[in-house]
Amino acid sequence: MIGLVVVSHSAKLAEGVRELAEQMTQNTVPIAAAGGIDDPENPIGTDAMQVMAAIESVYSVDGVVVLMDLGSAIMSAEMAIEFLMPEQQPNVYLCEAPLAEGTLAAAVQIKAGGDVNLVMDEARAALAPKQKQLAGASKNSTPPSETAPPDAADGETLTITVPNKLGLHARPAARLVSLAGQFDAKLTVKRGAETVNARSITQVNTLGARHGDTLTFMAHGTDAADALKAVKALVDDNFGDQDGTPNGTAPAADRPTIAEDIPENVIVGIPASDGIAIGTARHLQAQMPEIEMRTVADANAERTRLATALTAAVDDLKTVATETKRKVGADEAGIFEAHQLILQDPDLTDVANNTIDHNRQNAEAAWWSAVEAMADRYRNIEDAYMQARAADVLDVGRRVLRHLTPGQPAAFTFDKPCILLAKDLSPSDTAQLDPENVLGIITAEGGATGHSAIIARGLGIPAVVGAGAGVQIISEGAKIALDGKQGYVWQSPNAAQLTELRTQRDTWQQQQRELRENSRKPAITTDGTVIEVAANIGTPKQSAGLLDAGAEGIGLFRTELLFMDRAQAPTEDEQFEAYTQAAKALDGGPVIIRTLDVGGDKPISYITFDHEENPFLGHRGIRYWLENTDLAKTQLRAACRTSAAHNIKLMFPMVGTLDEVKRARALLEDVQAELKSENIAYDAQMEVGIMVEVPAAVMNAAQLARHVDFFSVGTNDLTQYIMAADRGNPKVKGLVSPFQPAVLHALRRVTDAAKAAGIWTGMCGEMAGNPLATELLVGLGFNELSMNAPAIAEVKAKIRAVDSVKAREIATHALTLESATAVKTYLSQ
Repeated sequence: MIGLVVVSHSAKLAEGVRELAEQMTQNTVPIAAAGGIDDPENPIGTDAMQVMAAIESVYSVDGVVVLMDLGSAIMSAEMAIEFLMPEQQPNVYLCEAPLAEGTLAAAVQIKAGGDVNLVMDEARAALAPKQKQLAGASKNSTPPSETAPPDAADGETLTITVPNKLGLHARPAARLVSLAGQFDAKLTVKRGAETVNARSITQVNTLGARHGDTLTFMAHGTDAADALKAVKALVDDNFGDQDGTPNGTAPAADRPTIAEDIPENVIVGIPASDGIAIGTARHLQAQMPEIEMRTVADANAERTRLATALTAAVDDLKTVATETKRKVGADEAGIFEAHQLILQDPDLTDVANNTIDHNRQNAEAAWWSAVEAMADRYRNIEDAYMQARAADVLDVGRRVLRHLTPGQPAAFTFDKPCILLAKDLSPSDTAQLDPENVLGIITAEGGATGHSAIIARGLGIPAVVGAGAGVQIISEGAKIALDGKQGYVWQSPNAAQLTELRTQRDTWQQQQRELRENSRKPAITTDGTVIEVAANIGTPKQSAGLLDAGAEGIGLFRTELLFMDRAQAPTEDEQFEAYTQAAKALDGGPVIIRTLDVGGDKPISYITFDHEENPFLGHRGIRYWLENTDLAKTQLRAACRTSAAHNIKLMFPMVGTLDEVKRARALLEDVQAELKSENIAYDAQMEVGIMVEVPAAVMNAAQLARHVDFFSVGTNDLTQYIMAADRGNPKVKGLVSPFQPAVLHALRRVTDAAKAAGIWTGMCGEMAGNPLATELLVGLGFNELSMNAPAIAEVKAKIRAVDSVKAREIATHALTLESATAVKTYLSQ
């Protein structure tokens, strides 16, 4: 029998959904729940290992269907599949259905004997009954179209009157569907003019049969008569109901209790991001372009305008996702990757385009009408997490409007530290906040599961959300305070309150300082092996605070971001200032400048690239850079000038041949000769290395090592090239893991070649920041690991607990394993 797994951020929610599904199926379907995390202080979250255990507990070769709420639940479920044995992975299916309704529909269909595809189809369509019942609440909320089996003229029929007081609500409908699945006969049920498939929980629910309604059951097939006899028995049994409230209905959830001694000047909201903030109030008004509805003559032109704006907005979001990933983390960046999917959703774009075509409406008005309709659909969902997604829809909608409406004001900035107040804050707005100037966030609306709250936590900005309309009447510039752990906002706190709050704030800040100070301790294994831990950055501004985060250097300065979002390439002086700013922030720590890496997924508006069928295998990285010597020399001059006063290293990307290294070094020597002739200082001993990110560099590692000072492995590209699997393609996502044995053998080959040549090896791909990989990487012989700043403290702590001899044994054993799943399972033990 097919197994079912419920994954939620909340253990109580997961268990509640499982319990309800078990009641509907009389405990005949194997169902497991995986909710929350094992942290009493912060129990909300998801754990991939817990999900894996749940899958294994109900595993069947018939399949396992996993339903999840959003965000990290999806990522945890995907990771859990990677942890499974290879032969198990193809039998586990992630289903995007609504969690509660989808689980019930899936469970009933499993009991009825449906196959995996039918189970998942039923789960996906599970909202249809609610949509039909709430018809009119949202004009765009229409149930999915289903086709019932045709009536059989020669079939058996049974006409009944619905006896139970609550009609065919969820559980009676489930009993009917389960019964229908026990027979080969095709069974339909008709109410009025509507006929539905009795094996479909969604269609039976959608039928909306009430007490006293007349239903006609029709069956055709060899056991049609027996099927109708069984239906008659079920009807005579009142569809299994004891009239009254449905069995097992959970009591209404209690509202959270609020302490009785809350002072009058305190507003109680929802705690969203831990910490105490005291400062002056600064109101932020949502910047919404004015929308004027007008009739247009050329609908095609408006569709083109909308398509152009959508493309530009998606490009924006790619940049925001990249910046958020570097500044906060991959989970938070995933929010903006999800925003891209919203903009590509035909349910949204098709509605807008149809409005343009049929109503001859301008793109702005048609677009915003579609956006509001979709946001309403989310608002009408009972699940609080899904309701919060309406804010995401509106956020991406405004982003497109800004491209459709030129001349909008630039992003907001603050000239002095403040506490930001707003009706609500979009994820895009939150992502651009500077924790140095935004001491805290208070919003009238929103919830702790909103993406703005998630990003605020990632930025370390204390936040209270959902505090009500009272927030908006706080005077601009007023002295206020907030406690992001309790959800309290103080309006004009008195002297005693300020004293207490300052004490609490100082205590909290001291705890944060201790965490940062601990992260600044060197990463030395228990037996004395020193591993340098550095940070990846894309702009000089990101270097601020790296020392406090524990970075001992910058292991990767992605210089391409200096070239993006501008009309022309940065000048030598502009680059020199950027590199100098980053180096100063590291106080003598090394800064590895990667030369311009463009092409593939990194286009630049003022650089023309020829069309390529596969740009990732095309004219990119060092291949482009070497053929544009003016641009290359400008960058080299800036880097060399910076090296005169700072610890600068240079690194070339996408290297595959020794010839590329020789040409790049020759270009560098030319630049150094020019600088010398101009009496401009530079470091003649500046280290030069290469990115190892293509298989050719791995195979030629021993040869290349004799011509460079270091290697730095980019596991993101290296993995996809070794596995011949695009990391952006979900169909091959399971292959794109740096734990794949082929990738691990490549890493060992690189470190061995480097050691033999007397040079050091670093890693700047995402694998470097994965604590699961830390001991393995030490054992493989890496001397430096560079990652996004938020990961540094944990990775350094892991290194301090590693014995390098044991780590080498672990690496040796890992190289004998047969799959990425086996490697990760072994490392997790």
